Amino acid sequence: MADEIDALLALWKDHREADRQTENQRATLTNIIIVVVAAGLGFIAQTGLRTSMLVVTLPMLGLGLYGALACLKFHERSAFHVGQSKGLRRKISSQFPALNIEAGLTETSRAQRTRFPRLRKVRSYMVWVVLHSAIAVAGGALSGWIIFS
Repeated sequence: MADEIDALLALWKDHREADRQTENQRATLTNIIIVVVAAGLGFIAQTGLRTSMLVVTLPMLGLGLYGALACLKFHERSAFHVGQSKGLRRKISSQFPALNIEAGLTETSRAQRTRFPRLRKVRSYMVWVVLHSAIAVAGGALSGWIIFS
């Protein structure tokens, strides 16, 4: 019995660590994109919007689109690992009903819903997708301004 629980706990821990790694990768990618875009915007601010700045604005559009797509993929991977973790947690909970793991989680979720009724509906991955999409829109808008002005 102890070997089974140790195996379940090890699997649970692996999936939680994989989920954390996915979030770290998303954060790192977002930070890199923000630094590159900020440097590009600084360069544009110093030199002005001219045709030669398309080498900055078009990659900005690409980075924003890439970042949004990557965030969606990171969310997909995270959802996989969280789903696996939940299944393993339920299995552990069923083998140790006296711990009341599920009841505790249900109560915490209920309190969270009461405390943050609207904010709970906002998905964190969508915050990141919107940020990257805004970068893409800014790159597209600046490129359009350069081309059509």
